[in-house]
Amino acid sequence: MLPLSPSSRGRSNPNLKFAIIGGRLEDDNRQVYREMRRLSGGKILVFPTASSVPDEVGEEQVDVFRMHGFETELMMVTDENYRDTAFDPAMIKKVEEYGSVYFTGGDQSKLLAALKPGGKETPLLKAIRTAHKNGGLLAGSSAGAAMMSVPMIVGGTSYEAMFHGYTEDADEPGLLLGKGLGFFPYGLVDQHVIKRGRLARMVVALSHTRTKRAFGVDENTAMIIDGKHGQVVGEYGVFFIDAREAKLNPADNTFDNVRLSYVDDGDEFTLPGFTVQPAESKRRVRKTEIAYRAPARSHRNAFGAYALYDLIARLVLGDQASYSSDSLLATDPKTSRVARATVTRKKGVSRCLVSTPADGLRMTALRMRLSLEVDEQLSTGVESGDDRSARSLGMDLNERSRIILLGSSPLYTEPQDQKDFLRTLGDGPVGVLAAASAEAKRTAGEHVQFFKDHGIDAIDLGITIDNVDYAAKDTDLLDRIEDMRTIFLCGGNQIRLVETLLHRGEESAVLRAIASAYSHGATIVASSGAVSALSRLMIAGGSSYEAMRYGVASDLGHQGLVIQEGLGLLKAGVADQNLISGRRLGRLISACAEENEAFGVGVCDESAVIATKSSRELTAAGRHGFVLVDTSSSDMRQGQDGFVAKDVRVRMFAPGDRVNLTTGHIERASDPARSSDLFERMISDVMREGIDLDDDKADHSDRHAIRIRLRREETLTAMLDLECSREEHDD
Repeated sequence: MLPLSPSSRGRSNPNLKFAIIGGRLEDDNRQVYREMRRLSGGKILVFPTASSVPDEVGEEQVDVFRMHGFETELMMVTDENYRDTAFDPAMIKKVEEYGSVYFTGGDQSKLLAALKPGGKETPLLKAIRTAHKNGGLLAGSSAGAAMMSVPMIVGGTSYEAMFHGYTEDADEPGLLLGKGLGFFPYGLVDQHVIKRGRLARMVVALSHTRTKRAFGVDENTAMIIDGKHGQVVGEYGVFFIDAREAKLNPADNTFDNVRLSYVDDGDEFTLPGFTVQPAESKRRVRKTEIAYRAPARSHRNAFGAYALYDLIARLVLGDQASYSSDSLLATDPKTSRVARATVTRKKGVSRCLVSTPADGLRMTALRMRLSLEVDEQLSTGVESGDDRSARSLGMDLNERSRIILLGSSPLYTEPQDQKDFLRTLGDGPVGVLAAASAEAKRTAGEHVQFFKDHGIDAIDLGITIDNVDYAAKDTDLLDRIEDMRTIFLCGGNQIRLVETLLHRGEESAVLRAIASAYSHGATIVASSGAVSALSRLMIAGGSSYEAMRYGVASDLGHQGLVIQEGLGLLKAGVADQNLISGRRLGRLISACAEENEAFGVGVCDESAVIATKSSRELTAAGRHGFVLVDTSSSDMRQGQDGFVAKDVRVRMFAPGDRVNLTTGHIERASDPARSSDLFERMISDVMREGIDLDDDKADHSDRHAIRIRLRREETLTAMLDLECSREEHDD
């Protein structure tokens, strides 16, 4: 245990001013900079002490402050020069003159080493404390925020905290804790909380430090505190954890009855009691806005980016009469243990409010309940989670049931490729659904004509996002869909397709009819963008570089890998398409690593994958075939600032090749040499995104690089090790 010292529980100073920022503060975040200028009087000193490149980060941050009208100077204090700078009377005088300070991100341990070496406060730190107590602003981002409380999270992820617990060895997986500088007297502080899925590690940290409260601030967001008054300003919000009535038992990996609140941009609160006053624009959810009435079928990694935030959003927009609690799972592949995070909206206790500005839904969720546990008994893995995600209406699939994934639309492939594809379908009728297209009627008409030109009966089902509600009442249409031999999902925007069939977050009657047809032996064909939509987790956007460099992003407006709920008809794993022209192998690997998925299926351009046996047997077809990413035996760790994935097996399957994902059996019907050049090209595309770990001439000192090691196994098989750092210069 790391109990708080008695001094850290003292009364709060009503003059204390804070700007606690969750990292990745954008230069154009005028709201946060405006509040810092108000509290500092427009004068502030920049400490890049936590950064691995303090010169570069410090100069950049000084320039940004000046751009926002601050008088500012750089305080080049580091863990290497502190013996001079932290004792320098000139430095101390600068702190006294300016009164307010800003700490950049990086590694919070560097801050402790420079300002409190060996546990003893330097004169410079004492001067900062005095200035703060006298009404100066103490501001910090990322590591500069984490060091503000007495209990301090030094390293580890939610995944490591739940499955490995507390550790004192930085080289071992687990939650690494220490003591911060203790400026913030109200509880533990954490950062990047939504973006990096850190809510669970905060709870585990509370149990080990005997702290009762925690504040988790997300990226590009600040918790602004002026004495007893606080407000949230920025892109997302702040998680507030109250563990006073919780039952925290780290020995058994159970953490129950944790009070959880999410406070959004524009909301205000008081300290130390944390009484929240939601923004004036916030209101109760209208009946017409209720979107969810049952738990989600498609489970994301409980500790993945935005996962618990999205779950809370479901509950906020849920019908309390039928849907007041939901869970997410995370699995440790080495032990098959399963961690479960459950959020409950308690009737008469929880308070949920929303506003609907032009840029999307904003929410406030107060006094919900969070429970975390690790089940040691699930030795068979997560088959129950897989069953829940498969949309076959609980029925066993017919042996004729198939899913065909097309990397490109058959309209634009060579005649021979078209004939090969059509031979896999047999006779009609084919029901064409073009809801993914922005011009659904035209796109559907083109495909219907294509099939008819080749002697196959086809009809336009006429379903779009605008009329899917009406289709639910058309029993003749639904019966017709269930009787279809083949249902063809046209390409386009996979998000539009999912929002049509999972209308307002719930299974539409049309999706249930499609699932019923599939369970009775129909073939589901997905073309181009629709391929991604068939997975239970859908890749919605982001390049390979963005996926590896920035991780999961909240939406298409941010750099990174966008993961959303998919239709869940395909059980094989995460699917992607246009693997060659889109250079998407890197993002497929990242998606598997980020979401703890065993397999990723990447369909090449002008190629196909035929999935049978409940999508567990895959056969390559078309011109090139597909690539299978296999992380089932990989060592994958979500690190403090990125992820490490070792022994990721990447295989290419050429036309005619077959693999059984359950048994691992492979049948090669093609000559591997014919596909070797293409496979080398795709692997080379991934390697070019980073630095080769085995390249002795490469500069491995760059902590911000993507590092990759390649090992050959067979002609069409390679093993990759990836180390993807997410530390930002301006954290």
